[in-house]
Amino acid sequence: MEVLRTISLYSEAHNVKFIVIGGQAINYYGLSRQTGDLDIVVNASDRDWWSQTFARLKYSLGQNDQHFARYRHQELLGWPIDLMFVDPVTFDKLLRDALPATIGVADVRVISSRHLLLLKLHALRHYQEHRFAKDYNDVLWLIDLPNSCVSDSELRAMCDKYACQAVYERLIDDRAKNKAS
Repeated sequence: MEVLRTISLYSEAHNVKFIVIGGQAINYYGLSRQTGDLDIVVNASDRDWWSQTFARLKYSLGQNDQHFARYRHQELLGWPIDLMFVDPVTFDKLLRDALPATIGVADVRVISSRHLLLLKLHALRHYQEHRFAKDYNDVLWLIDLPNSCVSDSELRAMCDKYACQAVYERLIDDRAKNKAS
């Protein structure tokens, strides 16, 4: 993924940090899932730098609000890039727990599996029909990763804070079915 390498080199040269999230992070943790974009989380205080950088890389701003921005390359072959903006304290916490990784030819930081799980639960709270199955299956897979196995009580607390009780109950049922098969 050449664009990730380019972003990595630009950000490193300017000491601006980012963390890979979304489908690329899911793939890093071992679940092979097709993804058609690049998702990264960045410090909201660096928003202008990212906007200028993507303009130099011939990306145009599409969706844009307080928490998210979507960039599309001027050529159809370029991957869309989604930025999630978080406050500096949250970003520092995510960065501290992120793991160094190589994705393609890019040396990057990937969000911790636990934080990725929380982001996916948050996405389930804000139901989007076209994304639900993908995000739900990611959560079901993440809760049983060997290095981040989540107990039922931890999952309940996470769902209470980031999703809802109905998601928790469905996850518990599906988790039990998976263990039985």
